[in-house]
Amino acid sequence: MALNKWDQLKSEFIEWSLLDKHQRSLASLPAHETEWAKAKDVSDRTLRNWKNDPAFMEKIEARQKEQALRLPGSTITGSASLAVPESDGSDESDYTIIKAKLIQRAASGDKGALDTYFKTYGKTYVDEENAARRSDFRDIDTDELYTRVLLLVPTGRLEAELKSRAE
Repeated sequence: MALNKWDQLKSEFIEWSLLDKHQRSLASLPAHETEWAKAKDVSDRTLRNWKNDPAFMEKIEARQKEQALRLPGSTITGSASLAVPESDGSDESDYTIIKAKLIQRAASGDKGALDTYFKTYGKTYVDEENAARRSDFRDIDTDELYTRVLLLVPTGRLEAELKSRAE
């Protein structure tokens, strides 16, 4: 059975969306969704409608899983902590397998896998580090710290305190 025009376009969009900027550039494909839509003579709204359709998003996720499961194995040997578990068919199992393969590739030095890992899992660490740095007052001089504290105290309370001390 032949695909109709819209099913064909959806399939093309799924494949295009799975490519990174570099791959798109090498294949002389549009870099952004709006450019892709214009090249295929569809509206941006059509793409938004597709992405709001759960069935369409399931197709994208299935294709992502399919690609991730085809990733070449790691060059690392002898590390039990990096062993890839076997799938039992559940989504959680597939997620675990994909994450394990991503970690293997990142550990072997694959730059793309490292970038993906840190974009996906490293953000929490970076956020925690930034929060710790912001809450560290060691590098602030006393006058600046005093000014910051005074800014946190409501004006009415400051005025009342100053008035009571003046009496």
